Amino acid sequence: MLAGCSPDLRSDNHIYTLYSTNFPHDTGRSGIATFDLSTEDFNSLMCQEAAELYKGDFERQRNENPALSQAKFRVWCEKGRFRK
Repeated sequence: MLAGCSPDLRSDNHIYTLYSTNFPHDTGRSGIATFDLSTEDFNSLMCQEAAELYKGDFERQRNENPALSQAKFRVWCEKGRFRK
């Protein structure tokens, strides 16, 4: 392990994970991405920005496809590594 590669290798305090519900139902949770490359503030910001991109893409697809009009989808960030 290289000490300079992570803000704090002894803890996961700087890590955020992006989750989504199990499309097309608004149930369950699936991990999409883990943000662990930088500081807590940066990882949180990148996770939130990715969540907004996923939300926007889902809304666009739903508007373009009538079959998805009733589909539900949520994305959100949580502090820490992926948990089921």
